[in-house]
Amino acid sequence: MEGEAETDCQARPRRDTHKRLEEIIKMIQIKEDEPLAPYTTFKIGGPAKYFCAVKDVDDLKEALAFAKGKGLPVFVLGGGSNVLISDKGFDGLVIKMELCGARILLEDDKEVILKVAAGEKWDGIVEMAVKNGWWGIENLSHIPGSCGAVVVQNVGAYGQEVRQTVKEVEVFDILDNTVKIMSNEDCGFGYRRSVFNGIEKGRYVILSVRFRFIKDGKPNLDYRDLKERFNGRNPSLRGIRQAVTEIRDKKYPFPQEAKNGNAGSFFKNVVLDAETYGCVEDLVKKNFGEGILSELRQRVFKEAESIKIPAAFLLDICGLKDVQVGGAKINRNQPLVIINATGKATSKDVLDLIKKVRQTVCEKTGLKLAHEPELVGFSPGEIKEVEN
Repeated sequence: MEGEAETDCQARPRRDTHKRLEEIIKMIQIKEDEPLAPYTTFKIGGPAKYFCAVKDVDDLKEALAFAKGKGLPVFVLGGGSNVLISDKGFDGLVIKMELCGARILLEDDKEVILKVAAGEKWDGIVEMAVKNGWWGIENLSHIPGSCGAVVVQNVGAYGQEVRQTVKEVEVFDILDNTVKIMSNEDCGFGYRRSVFNGIEKGRYVILSVRFRFIKDGKPNLDYRDLKERFNGRNPSLRGIRQAVTEIRDKKYPFPQEAKNGNAGSFFKNVVLDAETYGCVEDLVKKNFGEGILSELRQRVFKEAESIKIPAAFLLDICGLKDVQVGGAKINRNQPLVIINATGKATSKDVLDLIKKVRQTVCEKTGLKLAHEPELVGFSPGEIKEVEN
């Protein structure tokens, strides 16, 4: 009958569910209203409605069960170096990946297969590879973040990309609640992308990565900074790592404090077909003259079916170094980087600066720059403003 009190049988499932969620909160120490800024290298962002750190697959399953029971969206946080979090925070559950460990699965006189947990610090693995004489990721030295996160983004630098050494990725599939092994091909790697931040975003959580390194490698010195540094010499793995570290230290500040905090390279390089690139050359010649056009031709990277223009070069010729909006500022030494110049920058400051940069570059070159870090906790409207 209408207005009739619910029976004990009807109420029991809700009580059981509530009790189960309380057990999970205690088991994996789920926190409420946890500030997220300290967990990021940008030192920007509001609180997570719920937050927990997971150290194994069982913890992850419990965390996901909690989110499902509460009807919450989930964001998986790695090293916090490639993310901008909204001043409003994240209205869901943030899961901090702290799965650690690395072990050799196979080794012979030619190669090594190394299994690395997703929460391991990336640069620690690069250091391990270099010390052991394993080639493949030495140019990716001194990049902050976790191993899982660099795979999601297919991080690259100085002519190397993570995908070149990834053999397999172990993931937890949220849709069917199972652990799976994905091949390199399954990961759908591309320029700063994979299935994990693309078509299957939100479906998989990376648990570990199996890397394949070779023992008889050759230096990759195609990029200008390294070519000038070694000037025809044939460096060792240690020499390459030291050089990359020193070069990056000059360009990418990663302080422990909030002041000058950043998310690494903020803008992606621009990849074009030959016809579109020709139109860009016309605009550059018109707006900047023959000298800058000549420099552009020296800076581009020609690949099989595309031409890559360094975004840093575009920001430089557009006079955007040191441009500041509120507490957010374009870094002078490396204009790809937006820094938290005052230590008190807001996510709105950063978004407004992104819009200013994109508008200026588009007006002068016809190109629309894309951002690299993931934007978390923002409304669809806010994201649309910096992506259209």
